[in-house]
Amino acid sequence: MKTSERITRLADEIEAVLDANAVSSANPQAMDRLRSAAGALGPSDPYTSDKVVDLMGKAQVFYGPRSLFRLPGRSQSLWGSMRGDLLDRIRMRARVLAAQGD
Repeated sequence: MKTSERITRLADEIEAVLDANAVSSANPQAMDRLRSAAGALGPSDPYTSDKVVDLMGKAQVFYGPRSLFRLPGRSQSLWGSMRGDLLDRIRMRARVLAAQGD
């Protein structure tokens, strides 16, 4: 399987998890699904791996236990960063690699 195809599958799985779990709360099942998807990618593309690491860090806060230090509006900011920015960058990388024949 081409790297671009693996990245696209990863993005699809991340999107499915995020869309099904859009509320910031303790959710170990969502984190397990995200870890599984990230593990399936492997170390094949450093750019995508970097974006997945960023996304997983945000997801740990978003799906972690409520924190006394969480600021109002922070969960919406994390959601926007994960679902919008980082997921879009991952999908864009798959398109770039596919255009290059990978």
